[in-house]
Amino acid sequence: MSTAEVELRVEALSQIGLSSIPPEYVRPEEERTDLGDAVELARAASDDAVLIPVVDISAFDDDSADARRACVDAVRAAAEEWGVMHVAGHGIPDDVIDALRASGEAFFALPIHEKEAYANDPAAGRLQGYGSKLAANASGQREWEDYLFHLVHPDRLADHSLWPAHPPEYIPVTRDFGARVRSLASRLLAILSLGLGLPEHTLERRLQDGDGDCDDELLLQMKINYYPRCPQPDLAVGVEAHTDVSALSFILHNGVPGLQVRHGGRWVTARNEPGTMVVHVGDALEILSNGRYTSVLHRGLVNREAVRVSWVVFCEPPPDSVLLQPVPELLIAKGGGAEIKPRFTPRTFNQHVQRKVFKKKQDQQDGDEDAAAA
Repeated sequence: MSTAEVELRVEALSQIGLSSIPPEYVRPEEERTDLGDAVELARAASDDAVLIPVVDISAFDDDSADARRACVDAVRAAAEEWGVMHVAGHGIPDDVIDALRASGEAFFALPIHEKEAYANDPAAGRLQGYGSKLAANASGQREWEDYLFHLVHPDRLADHSLWPAHPPEYIPVTRDFGARVRSLASRLLAILSLGLGLPEHTLERRLQDGDGDCDDELLLQMKINYYPRCPQPDLAVGVEAHTDVSALSFILHNGVPGLQVRHGGRWVTARNEPGTMVVHVGDALEILSNGRYTSVLHRGLVNREAVRVSWVVFCEPPPDSVLLQPVPELLIAKGGGAEIKPRFTPRTFNQHVQRKVFKKKQDQQDGDEDAAAA
């Protein structure tokens, strides 16, 4: 591995003590008006009355019908009004989460040349592995992050040769965590189904097989994001503003702030809510719900003081065998009114991803043309 190749990693740029970031990481001018140091912004927002909802889903297992209904209503409201929530009562033990964090941080603590043994190649279609740029960005600029990305569940489909051999506990810890998140996804999809007035199995079945036969498994992809310290956080982002293509996304982090979500025309900084996981609604669930649930626009900021690490698990339908479209029962008018029109045309998950990639490339080309004409 040459020095030039190693220096492409954001971690390497951070380690050499730059006072300014390379131009390919500088965001477009119109985007920089509300960027800043994530740690400073979190401090400034400490008394902010606008907060991402915290929902406790442990009541869903309560014997009380009222408690279950209150749980469903709280999750539904968060998914409709925000598209994101801090989920308490998720049932994943603290020691499992602590072990996951420790193993992921131990991998990123390895020298860069050792991590390069797991390097991916997105340009060649090899997305899984260690990298610094996963996909084309709308702006054409690079993001201030390195990452590790791989399938985590079902375990029988996972390529463990792409999972770090060091630390040695990485594979068993991550395998265990993936199985637990899969169970949590089922629980949340049941709650969200009931929130739409549908039987609790509806959304999960629609994500596994459009006809409800449940022949295909949901896929869980994990991305560990590593955001090094940045000398100019008012010019860069860790991850640019986007919505997730997944049905649901589950997020843990190391306590360093950085996540912001768009709500009510402004960026809201996520607080550190101990004992919770952040859960996003993604595009696939927005499509199934015919827009009732919101795929949240979000981004990741960086800071000068501390390295931020986050673990994101994307819960996705099979890429080609499931047709994503609004659940038919949601298009039936109530009370004799006009039939509700579907807001989304049918598409497979893979087709949806390709549409987003094409739009990003088109937006980038349009931006380049505008810049050339100016």
